[in-house]
Amino acid sequence: MAGNLSHPAALYRLRKVTRISALVILFLVVVGFFMPADYRVERSVIINAPRDVVYQDMLQGDRLPDWMFVQDGKVASFEGVLGKGDSVALFYDKTTEQGVLSVTESSEDVVRFDVRPKPKVNLVHNQIDLQESKGGTLVKWTIEGSLSAGLLSPYLAMFANDIAGSNFERSLQKLKEQVEFQH
Repeated sequence: MAGNLSHPAALYRLRKVTRISALVILFLVVVGFFMPADYRVERSVIINAPRDVVYQDMLQGDRLPDWMFVQDGKVASFEGVLGKGDSVALFYDKTTEQGVLSVTESSEDVVRFDVRPKPKVNLVHNQIDLQESKGGTLVKWTIEGSLSAGLLSPYLAMFANDIAGSNFERSLQKLKEQVEFQH
């Protein structure tokens, strides 16, 4: 008979935990509606080479795929140098889907390009600023975009700096090593 008396108490506790969990989930959903789904990530590195050398090296078809990190994929190799209006494919290891990188502006001061990682995925705006700095070049890479992952978008955007930042740090470090090794 003692076992029967503890059963209602266990059900009461379970009901209480369930209600609190539901309130927490509801709270997170409501808060998510008021948070932005936009993100901005910025990273930089100083490369010990003149600005024109960095600019010429970074967009070459046989060099770009070596330094630009693409999660589970790569930038396609190509002949020549990317310029304004040019595009190059992004290939992925585990899917036949491909993305595209399209240059919208290109000069020794700034390179702007848009990346559509995969079909039906939002465009990511990229800008790489090249500034002379103490005998080298300050390369500052900024990305901006908006996520469309439903209710998770605002929360993913909140952590985009940490999630994507390490990928850009890796790319910039590889660019630095590539340029400094060649020159």
